[in-house]
Amino acid sequence: HVLSAIAQPAGAVTRDAFDRLTDPIVAAARENRERLDGIILGLHGAMVTDFCDDGEGELLARLRAVVGPELPIAVTLDLHANVTRAMCRHADILVSYQTYPHVDMRRTGLEAGEILQRTMAGEIRPRTIRAHLPMIDEVNGGRTDVGAMRERLQRARAWEQQHADVFSVSINAGFARADI
Repeated sequence: HVLSAIAQPAGAVTRDAFDRLTDPIVAAARENRERLDGIILGLHGAMVTDFCDDGEGELLARLRAVVGPELPIAVTLDLHANVTRAMCRHADILVSYQTYPHVDMRRTGLEAGEILQRTMAGEIRPRTIRAHLPMIDEVNGGRTDVGAMRERLQRARAWEQQHADVFSVSINAGFARADI
């Protein structure tokens, strides 16, 4: 199944809109549960709804309740995602864009897909570790071509190269306009 939806940041997503977007995803997982080897989702990571501050975490919790703890779930996220504990708890794989402007969406999807494929094949058993640093605003507006964010992303790539058991390091600038 494929579902695509896009919107500009414009306030909290209503429960009705959230359910219209997520119900088909959860229903497809429920209907096809026995045939699924894994799930991959391309999400933004900063959805706020009128009933919770973590729309993506809520979607992932609903999916996890349907598919159980063993089915691997991979998620790609925007560099500006507000990565939450719920996202990390309910997804096995989180891989974020590394560029702003976002020119690496395809690369990010391929990376997440490769990690998911290795997981489904039983080669690896990934887990997500989240470190949340207090920040007042997005580092350099989240830009990745200059300054602090560029340096941190370079360090992340070096960490991946130095540690064979680290499959992906994502650094998220956060989305301050979500106001959470």
